[in-house]
Formats: sequence, structure tokens, C-alpha cells
Amino acid sequence: MGFLNSDPLTWGLRPGRAPMGWEVSFDVPSRCAARLRAGEVDLGLVPSAVFLMEPELFLAAPLGVVAPREAGSVLLLRRGPLEELRKVSLDPASRTSQALLRHLLKRRLPREPLYVEAEPPAALGKGEGALVIGDPALCLPAGLDGLPADDLAALWREETGLPFVFAVWAGRREVCTRETARALLRSLEEGLRALDEIAAQGARRLGLSEERVRRYLTENLSFRLGPEERDSLRRFAEEALGCPGAACRMEGDHGDR
Repeated sequence: MGFLNSDPLTWGLRPGRAPMGWEVSFDVPSRCAARLRAGEVDLGLVPSAVFLMEPELFLAAPLGVVAPREAGSVLLLRRGPLEELRKVSLDPASRTSQALLRHLLKRRLPREPLYVEAEPPAALGKGEGALVIGDPALCLPAGLDGLPADDLAALWREETGLPFVFAVWAGRREVCTRETARALLRSLEEGLRALDEIAAQGARRLGLSEERVRRYLTENLSFRLGPEERDSLRRFAEEALGCPGAACRMEGDHGDR
């Protein structure tokens, strides 16, 4: 996964830190999911919609990218009132954010807008919107900065009272062992201890202040899946994706006791 929001989860898997025998690569969420589906990798930090819709995938550890309230980096930018939205550009980097946006707008708009999968445009016309996620949402270009923005996690929280889970560690059943879960948990623990270093690196890469990056990683995001996060995944699966059977693949002993 190639976004700042995953750095605490993957910190202990980087070169020189990964468990012996592990080969680790980094990419955007949609590409991670494609490689996992194709059998090119055993595990992936993948969009939660991919996990929920793929019956062969199981939760590898009680970990993920979670927004307890406002994500700060999953935004619907728009020019004009929400109810007048007629066209939306969907960032192709995450299927989860696309599915969440469609679900939320279906409940809020009198008619469905035209959805076009494309990179965020440089500017928006009247009645147009753009889904912008991850690092690009933290560093908006001049043509989009300052536009009205709806935070998708905040809208989900308003609707359900629950946090939103954007990505999870998932894999085939045979690789989702206690040993795997412990390795992933250790990676997060190392990342949380290294938050100052992660924030400094992220700030340099994105051209933001270290304070802003650290606040994003500690206030906008969390990384463990407890009862509320699992409830949120179940509700998202049932209401937005139409796959209620996914709940059984979230259970099990992941070695987190």
C-alpha cells in the first residue's frame, strides 16, 4: 500500500525489518488487491470492499486503516450544493471509497449522478464533484483547494454512529495463521513507536508540516479492529455491497490476546 495512512501498519515490514522469509512490496490499494486476487502475493493490505466481496479472503490480523470520525483524506470535493451534484469523478485507487461514496450519495441525492472513473481533475465545473483519497487529498492542487469538501468517514459516522474501515490485512485462509497475525501486529507496534520518524518522512515527501502529518496519523486514523470496527464492516457489507456472508471471515484467533 503506497499511502501515508498505511505507514504505521507496514513500518515493521520494510527492508531490513521484515520477518525472515518475507518478501514485501508496496503499491496503491487497488493494485495490492489485484495482485492478491491474481495469486501474486499471499497477503495484502487491501480495500475493505475487496476483502468483503472476495469469499476466498480472510482477515489476517485484527488490523486496518480506520477513521474513527473524520478521515481527512477521503473527500468528495464539489462545486456547488451537494443536492445539485450531477457528475462525479471517482479516484480509481480504492474500490472501498468508491462504494462508500455511491452508498452515501444514494441516500442524499434526488437522482444518481454520472460516475466517471478518472484521476481527479485539475478543476471542477458547476455541479461537478471529485472523489479524492489518500495523499492527494492531503495536498490538494490550487484548482481544488478551498472547494466545499464532504468527508466520507464523517458522513458514515453521522449515518451509523460507527467508525469506518477503509482497508484491512487479508489473505487466503492457509496463510492467515497466528504467526502471520503476530508479525503484522509487531509491525504496527514498531510503527507506533516510530511515529515521529514516520511523520518527519511523510512531511518531507508531501510538503506538509510534521505537526499536521502526526495529527493526521494519531487523530484522524486508528489501526486496530475492535467490536465497533467489525460491526461497521458488517454493516458496510450488508447495506452498501450486498454481501452479508462476509461476517464469518472476520472471526477467528489472530493471536491478539
